[in-house]
Formats: sequence, C-alpha cells, structure tokens
Amino acid sequence: MPVSIQGKLGLFRGGKPYFVRGAGGETRLSELATRGANSIRTWSTDHLIETLDEAQKLGLTVSAGIWLEPECSWFSYSNAEHCARQTERVRKEITQYRNHPALLAWGLGNEAEGDGRNIPYWKQIERLALLAKELDPAHLTFTAVAGLSAEKAQGLNAHTPHLDYVGVNTYGGLFGLPESLLKIGWTRPWLVTEWGPRGFWEQPKSRSGAALEQTSSEKAAMVRRGYSEIISNTAGCLGSYAFVWGWKFEATATWFGLMTHEGEMIESVDVLEEMWSGRKPTNSAPRIQPLKGVPVEAIQPGTPFQARAEALDADGDSLVWRWLVLPEKKEHDPGRRPKMPDAIGGAILSTEADRADVNAPQKPGVYRLHVWISDGKGHAATANAPFEVK
Repeated sequence: MPVSIQGKLGLFRGGKPYFVRGAGGETRLSELATRGANSIRTWSTDHLIETLDEAQKLGLTVSAGIWLEPECSWFSYSNAEHCARQTERVRKEITQYRNHPALLAWGLGNEAEGDGRNIPYWKQIERLALLAKELDPAHLTFTAVAGLSAEKAQGLNAHTPHLDYVGVNTYGGLFGLPESLLKIGWTRPWLVTEWGPRGFWEQPKSRSGAALEQTSSEKAAMVRRGYSEIISNTAGCLGSYAFVWGWKFEATATWFGLMTHEGEMIESVDVLEEMWSGRKPTNSAPRIQPLKGVPVEAIQPGTPFQARAEALDADGDSLVWRWLVLPEKKEHDPGRRPKMPDAIGGAILSTEADRADVNAPQKPGVYRLHVWISDGKGHAATANAPFEVK
C-alpha cells in the first residue's frame, strides 16, 4: 500500500490520512492492537518477516528499522569500502521485505549520528535514502536521532534532501521539542520515534549518585501530558512510537518497559489506550505513591529499616505486593539486553502488604529497593528507591 507525505496535511497511506499511534517492540502485538495502536517500530530486520506477517493479521503497520553501524574502531563513514559493504547489506534487506503489505517505512539507523557533525554519515544516509526510493518507491524513509540539535538539523538539511522525515528519540526533552524545532528552523516533517518517562540521565540523583526513578503513576501522568500537549497537538508531527512495548532492563528493572519482567502492564499503557482510541480500559492498573522510609543517607551494613508503598486500585481489585532489593547497575551499555538480576538474599526480612522490613546488605555498595503491586488482572504498579551501604 503506497505511503506518502502530502505537505502540511501529513502522512497518507493508501490515499487516506494516517497518524502513527504506535510503540516500539515486536511482542504481544495482539494486545497492542486491542489497546488502539495502529503501528509498531523495530530497530533491525531480525525476525522481520514474522513481525510483518503478524502485524498484517492484526491491522498494524511496521516501521522497519535497518541497523546501521556507529562510528567506531572497526567502521567509519569516511571509509568508502565500509560504506559500500553497508549499502549492499541494506540493498538486500530492502529487496527482501519491500513488497510486504504491512510495511510503512524504512528506518535508516538509530542514534548512530553522534554529535551531528559527522558529514560523511549524513552523506551515507542520503545514499541509502536514494537507494530505498529506487528499490521501494511505495514506502518512506527516515533516520532516528537522539534529540534534534542544531548540528543534527544542519547535517540533515544540508546532506539528506531525499530523506522523507526525521525520527526524534526524546524523553524529558519532549515538552521543549516544538520550541526547539522552531528555534533551529526545522520545517521538514518529523515523528517521535521513542518517548515515555524521563530518562535516567535526566533525573535527579540520590546522594550516592543513583538516578531517582519515577513511579509508574508519575510516568503515566507524564505520558498523558506528552501525548495531549505535544504529539497530538503540534504541527508537522506525524505521530509517535512509545518506548518500549515489552520489558527491558535498562538502568533499572522498571525504567522504560511498558510491561514488568513478569509481563504485567503498567498504568502508562492505560493512558496510551485512552489517547489512541478515546476510550478508557475496562480494568485499570493500580496507582502508586513514591516509596517512604528508604534511607537517604548512607547506612552501615546490616542496618534495618522499614519501607512503605501506598497504592490504590480504582476497580477495587485485591492487590499483591512483591518486594525485592536489587544491586544497582554500575554502567550502561545500550547495545546489551541484560537479564533480570538476582535479588539480594536476606535483604527482605518480612513483608505485610504495603510494608517491608529491610536489612541492609553486608557488602558495601548502592542498592535499590523495588516494589511491584499486582492487581491479579494483568496489571501492576511499580516504584523503587536507591540506598547506599557504606
């Protein structure tokens, strides 16, 4: 089905207006469609045919990501041979999937642009955009950038005229995005390719240097505001992909996932359903307040403390609290997908619904007390707080 951008009218698919209401991810797509989404985004072509086939059955489209190498010790966009090999790989990927009816667009790279000053990178993006148009004129091309700075906008405008739009990955910066686009003079179409809670790099830190994570209810409030104020209300925006449809350990066990590690959906999903479809879910996730009682100052090994989590379920469902102490992740590698870490044995002395008696681990370090509150209907609320043993 042909896809196009018709000036200020926006995105069209099959001759009809098409505003992207989507999320990034490839699992549990039937539930995503039921919630009111119309599209998904991938970051590579791994398992793409299975994803496209399932999306087609569910009435979803796919923005298919094509992974591009970052500038590094073994790949340079200033090296013609490297770029030629990449171009041939991209040619094969586009040729393989270009005729699938669920395809919406080709995502040429994700956050591989660096600071935006790498001119050879933008020139390669232009070559790939031209290649995509030659091989598949029915679908659009974009590249996803980590925020659209003046340097990146300049590179895109000067060197990628055949790129149909830009995808912007932005979190806390979403609320300043329209003003930023106006300031840098961006006049081309754009789509929010990642968004959700504030990133761990944007949040205040504890005295130990650990990022303070929003509760699932605070994230949901931010999603509601972001969608209603920015995504659905700003000229030039073609839609968005919330991050991330599934679970991912990144910074913490609960930071970005719209689902918990046990597959329960958090309150942000309810908000997205309302924004996408105009209806509220028949059963909602619990709401939660920030944890209380977690020490702010460093404590000695073996020090006991009591934490509390206040939660409420609007449907009156019975709630189950699960408490864990996890080790704080020391570094962040976006290229890895770590598993759920093992809980610290003996740290939870006892629990009674909304209260947990905690014993500080014997090993010095930074830890994080987590609570998951389940309603028994596939939904959960989450909160956590870091503490230091010294």
